Amino acid sequence: MLARAATRRAALSLRQNRRPLQHLASAARRTSVAAPRAALAAGAPLTLAFAATTYARAEATHDAAIEAARIRAQRLADAAERAAQLRQTPSRWRLLRRAMNLSLRATPLIVGRLTADVSRMLGIRAVDDLWWSWCLREVERAGPTFIKLCQWAASRDDLFPVQATRRFARLHDRVEPHSYEQTQLSVSKAFGDQDLTIGPILGSGCVAQVHRGTLHGRDVAVKVVHPGVRELVDCDMCLLRGIGSIVEYWAPSLKYLAVRGTLQRFEKVMRAQLDLRTEAANLEKLHLLFAQDENVVIPRPVLEVNGVDGAQRDVLVEDFVEGTPVLKYAANKSIEEKELLATHGARTVLKMVLHHNFVHGDLHPGNVLVEESTGRLAILDAGICVEIPTETHKTMVRVLRAMLEYRGDDAARLLLENNGGSDDSQDQLQREEAFVDGFAKFVESTRTQPIFDSMASYVGDVCALAVNNRVALDASFVAVALAVKVVEGLVVDLQPDFPFVEIAVPMFLKESCMRASREEAGRMSAYMNGLLTGLRNEESQ
Repeated sequence: MLARAATRRAALSLRQNRRPLQHLASAARRTSVAAPRAALAAGAPLTLAFAATTYARAEATHDAAIEAARIRAQRLADAAERAAQLRQTPSRWRLLRRAMNLSLRATPLIVGRLTADVSRMLGIRAVDDLWWSWCLREVERAGPTFIKLCQWAASRDDLFPVQATRRFARLHDRVEPHSYEQTQLSVSKAFGDQDLTIGPILGSGCVAQVHRGTLHGRDVAVKVVHPGVRELVDCDMCLLRGIGSIVEYWAPSLKYLAVRGTLQRFEKVMRAQLDLRTEAANLEKLHLLFAQDENVVIPRPVLEVNGVDGAQRDVLVEDFVEGTPVLKYAANKSIEEKELLATHGARTVLKMVLHHNFVHGDLHPGNVLVEESTGRLAILDAGICVEIPTETHKTMVRVLRAMLEYRGDDAARLLLENNGGSDDSQDQLQREEAFVDGFAKFVESTRTQPIFDSMASYVGDVCALAVNNRVALDASFVAVALAVKVVEGLVVDLQPDFPFVEIAVPMFLKESCMRASREEAGRMSAYMNGLLTGLRNEESQ
């Protein structure tokens, strides 16, 4: 009995003392949890401050790198422009000798052309094909100016018949490389005694050849202009300017081509490729524009070789990119991998066109590699780049919008706004009206088709319409249209059913909206600045 009572008292005492113990345990738990939280709260401002400082330093470093790259690109471009202005006119004897050489090549071609035309009328088409093969061989033998002229003509579907542009597109600019000793001489002249080791030839074009090399143990690519090319181009351009003047005088029906103006634009493009500082400036700018893009790599010109800038007039040293031509790389890949490559390629070119307003002008598949290790696209050979004027960019967006809304006549008139080859003659006005009518019918016919089912065919149709009506389109617009056309052909080679337009049109419309927003923000900023200036003036009175 006593034992049972003692047990009850002990249990009661335990129950009475449990609550304080529970409070004590709970307090201990709160303390153990709160202590780290308190420490974290106390250190949070320091952590945030450190993170903000690190981010600010990174941003400042990035901004400084961007500014340095921009300054270098501008300096290289300015140096190339000054050198182009100092070129010397070839002697009369040199011009005469070159003219005779070209005449000996051209005269048999003219006779052969007449024979091919007669044979075609008689239904013998094989002679025409033979003549074109002969013509292309003679162009390749005539030298870099005429190779590049025909390649450039191949890109102007708006000026020349499609039969000619397709033939010209087959031209190869591969030539026999100059000797290793000449390369060493050019490199030594540019950089003096240096640690640059010249390796094997990677390729040779009509203007320059590329070697693999090493600089302080680092792999680089070394591009060297062929000896004597610049003097040959000087002769050819002098002769072409004279021919252009004769054509405009004796063939007024070709006035719409603006031959002399067209040759001036071609000469600018040609001379840009003869000075490798122009390519270096373009590479620097493209590298800068795509620095944050994880899917694209642009080789950058080496900053310094033996205390001298790695970009010189006749020699360019740049990053070496280990890669495989895109079509060869994709040959044995899966459908998913091909689609990913096509997407990266399409977005890269559309970013150039829509966002950066700076377009690589020679984007054939040979100039696009794929890094084996990363799968990134590497874009090479930036000797030709087109900077799109702001007004041209606005016109492109307005033309696309008009076409999407089936206002073909408005789109055609926008295309004619910057037509440098037009005049006020009645014949020209009639041709322009015919172009507008044809364009409107063309756009209307697309109502029954998927919108922009093939952008490349649309560009070809528009250019054919311009040729038939002798209407010259804005060169910048044609360059952009060609870039889109080429990249569509590339992605279709990778994947025939790739939905290029589904990517292109939304990006086009997005850029249109962003441009409108930026312009509106600029107007608001100007308005606010004016308002603040007015208030300050009132306070000072």
